[in-house]
Amino acid sequence: MDGGESLVAHKGQAAAPRVFNVLNGEAVQTRSTAFGVVGTLFSDEGIELVWVSKGDEDVDPDWFCSDEVDLIVVVRGGLKFEFESPDLSERVLGAGDVLVLPSSTRCRAYRWPRVCKEATIFLAAYPTGR
Repeated sequence: MDGGESLVAHKGQAAAPRVFNVLNGEAVQTRSTAFGVVGTLFSDEGIELVWVSKGDEDVDPDWFCSDEVDLIVVVRGGLKFEFESPDLSERVLGAGDVLVLPSSTRCRAYRWPRVCKEATIFLAAYPTGR
């Protein structure tokens, strides 16, 4: 998909079904960050769906926290979650695992094991408040 394509149909138009291969990096748009590459698959109607590819980037030293629930689905590789709260144990997710991350849960996630050569890819779906 090129960056000029709309994420949704315009008012009065029916949206056509779309297929993306996240293992090949397909998305409506992508952006690189210091902690991975993010591909937007859908963003409208109050929800956003993205894929994230984490390779050998540094581990983000800051905690992630959202005001809304996040749904995380690991597609390839391993993803380690650390939680700021000492009451929550760190978790390692593998392909096919789903994490339901409650709102206001401070965490960070990174490719696991760190020595793995293949990037970890996961999907994240969350409300956008629109």
